[in-house]
Formats: sequence, structure tokens, C-alpha cells
Amino acid sequence: MSGGVAKRYARALFEVANERGLVDQIETELKDILGVVQADQDLNQFLMHPHIAAAAKKEFVNDAFSKQVSEETSNFLKVLVDNGREADLAGIVATYVQLSNEARGIADAVVTTAKPLSEAELAELAAQFGKTVNKTLRLQSVVDPAILGGVVVQIGDRLYDGSLKSKLEHFAHQL
Repeated sequence: MSGGVAKRYARALFEVANERGLVDQIETELKDILGVVQADQDLNQFLMHPHIAAAAKKEFVNDAFSKQVSEETSNFLKVLVDNGREADLAGIVATYVQLSNEARGIADAVVTTAKPLSEAELAELAAQFGKTVNKTLRLQSVVDPAILGGVVVQIGDRLYDGSLKSKLEHFAHQL
């Protein structure tokens, strides 16, 4: 699916969710559904199979998810099935999360360190880098001993590399 199509579907759902005050709820529901679909190989194959009728897929979506999710999310999933876009759910969810984050002034960041950080250290990093990008950060912490020391922070398409490994590589390149 092209990024443009994912954006159109995600934006349409976001506008409905925003209008009804359900942005956070629908984001959580979409992430949960995507997690279930990705974790269950049989379910994934069923939903993605091109020769299974849309009516059967919609009936399954209704039976499996309608009691656990909002009417808006349930209807959205049925629209995806009707339009043959069920395989594009992951891209749509990612775009929806981006739109939600923008509306809330939040950015997701991945912090990579050589050793695990405490909650206080993560909070300090979130505060410092949040000022840099003028947003509230939600951090995901990753431990990678290969960076040797320091910290690497990725916020969207921005990369802040303060790792010892990159500093050593830079130093070696200058020599």
C-alpha cells in the first residue's frame, strides 16, 4: 500500500475519532487488534487470503472484535475488508498513531543504551529531548551492548547519536 492510501484511511478514521472524542481509545483498540492479527498466523492468513469472501471476513471481524472495540473501530475494520485493504492494517495503524501523537503534541522515541536505564534516567532523557523537539516524549528503551556507552535517541526521522561507538569511529576516521 502506498503511504498516501494509508494516510487517507488513517486520516478519515482520525477525524471521526477526534470529532467523537475517541482518539486515545481507538488508538489502543487498533494497536490491540493489530497485535492479535500479527500474533496469530492462522488469523492473519484468513484475513489476508484473497479468495475468502469479504462477507465471511466481515462476519468474523464482527464476531471476534465488535464486543471488545468501539463501533467506530468495528465499522472501520469492515470498511477495510470491503475495500480489500485488510493487508494494509499495519501501515494504517502506524499512520493513525502518528496523527494522534501530532494532535496531542507527543512524539515516540527509541532510546538505545549499552545498559538498562532507570525510570529516573529515562524521565530525564524524555524531559531533555522533549525540550529539543518541543513535544512530550514517549520513550521505548532498547539495550544494545554494541554501542559501548552513551546513548542513541531516535525521534521520528531524527537521530541523536551520542554513543561511544560512533565517537570512536568518528575519531578513527579523522586519524
